[in-house]
Amino acid sequence: MTKGRGDRLQQARLAAEHTLRSVEDALKGTDTEISHSQLSKYEKNDTIHIKPSRLEALAKLYHTTVEYLNTGQRNGKESFSSMPTRYVIADAFGRKQILLVPQKAEAGYRQRLNDDDYLGMLETISIPGLDGGDYRAFEVSGVSMSPTFEPGDLVICEHIERPEDIVDGEAYVLVTSEGICLKRVTNAVGKRGYLIIESDNPAYKPDVIMPSEVQEMWRYRKRITA
Repeated sequence: MTKGRGDRLQQARLAAEHTLRSVEDALKGTDTEISHSQLSKYEKNDTIHIKPSRLEALAKLYHTTVEYLNTGQRNGKESFSSMPTRYVIADAFGRKQILLVPQKAEAGYRQRLNDDDYLGMLETISIPGLDGGDYRAFEVSGVSMSPTFEPGDLVICEHIERPEDIVDGEAYVLVTSEGICLKRVTNAVGKRGYLIIESDNPAYKPDVIMPSEVQEMWRYRKRITA
């Protein structure tokens, strides 16, 4: 069955981790406020007219586009399915620390990446000049990116929000429900609907991944060798 605008509104809301009530609260007092009951009607009835300003507000709140909500067509400007929790830890001197995700913590991180209590238990490191709130450190596992990156290396990465922020050919850490991987990425979402991921090790073939499968994406900035 073809999904309509109402289905996409509901799915985008759930992906952004909003309830009907939280959307109402987020837009309350604005020119585009929507009651939870009205939003429920929008999600159940594709034929109800929605003011363009309200649809724009919902698209912004859900980190997607009006085009996608209306037509289901993606243009690469939709955000990945999760935003990183801006969990910041500072040392005794007030310097922000970067959360470290070692190999042994990968499974837990994928499941609890927006859980402040869990993030607070991760190890931290400090890199001069890098703001801890926008960065993560990941431990490299496997040899798919050898010889550029070797197992045990730490890659310091900066968060990006949507496919249009990708610089083709650069290295990124992708967090999905299936795992965490370091790959070179090409944005083919606008033309083909997917991302192309490639390894530096020629023994590994290129692959593709859908943007909807990506929970977080982090751009490589710095390497600390093992």
